[in-house]
Parts: sequence; structure tokens; C-alpha cells
Amino acid sequence: MPEQASEAKQRIRVLLADLLGSDQFTTKVLDDVSLREAGLSSNALVSLLVAMEDAFGFEWDDDVQPEVLRSIDSLAAYVATLRN
Repeated sequence: MPEQASEAKQRIRVLLADLLGSDQFTTKVLDDVSLREAGLSSNALVSLLVAMEDAFGFEWDDDVQPEVLRSIDSLAAYVATLRN
């Protein structure tokens, strides 16, 4: 796994823990599991996306593919592509 994606995963997990007020969710959810299926609400997902913009210094494209928003893995991979 590229180092950038690994670092992004760690930061995304921290953002999730901050948003949810606990790291209980992030310690139980594997990187490749659907965040929605794991119980992340639509509001929490939107908050995560906004927090990611601030943390990583980018803005989401309007036409981002839904698969990108699926899991911690896919979010981290997207961030890693932005940094290349």
C-alpha cells in the first residue's frame, strides 16, 4: 500500500472519531467495509467529507463517483491520487 494512502487512512479514522465523539466506530470497522452498511449516517458522511476537505486541503468534485465514498480504503485511495 502506498504510504500516502496509509497516512490518509489514519487521518480519516481520526476525523471519524472526532466527528462521532468516540473511536468505538472506527476501531470496529475494517478499512474495506462500507461505511453506510457499518452504520454511518448520511449526515455523518457529509460531515466527514467536509472535514476531509479541511484536513487534506481539497474540494470534492460534483461528479465524484459513489464508489469513492464507500469505505475508508476508497476515501484514502482518492486522497492519495490527489497528492500525486
